[in-house]
Amino acid sequence: MTLGKLVSEGFLQRDRRSLKYTGAELVVARALAQLQTRASKPEADRDRKVVQEIRDALTSGKVTEATDVVVAGDFIRLTHTPGERLDATAGLRDFRVLGIGAWVTEFKQREPEAFDLEVLIAAA
Repeated sequence: MTLGKLVSEGFLQRDRRSLKYTGAELVVARALAQLQTRASKPEADRDRKVVQEIRDALTSGKVTEATDVVVAGDFIRLTHTPGERLDATAGLRDFRVLGIGAWVTEFKQREPEAFDLEVLIAAA
């Protein structure tokens, strides 16, 4: 699924004039790719909640390198340490761990001058 399609389906946001995304939206796009999001899927509402959880975490400034979002069915939990992640996944069978903190760190290392959660970035 393209970034444009994710925008048209309401999952992603971008600046209408420049058609650029913030760094936070690129993190959200990566999460949506891992969740294999589609508006027509039954999980679409859950994925919208995951997106909001990620946006809230990023804007609050509480994301560290170890921050993850655990997703299993309708279960969504933001964790900040490996111990919290273990507690969140205990007893879950089919779950995904979205490593948003690691993604932010990776983006910053790859593009230290260009990547910022609030600054508009042209998507490749």
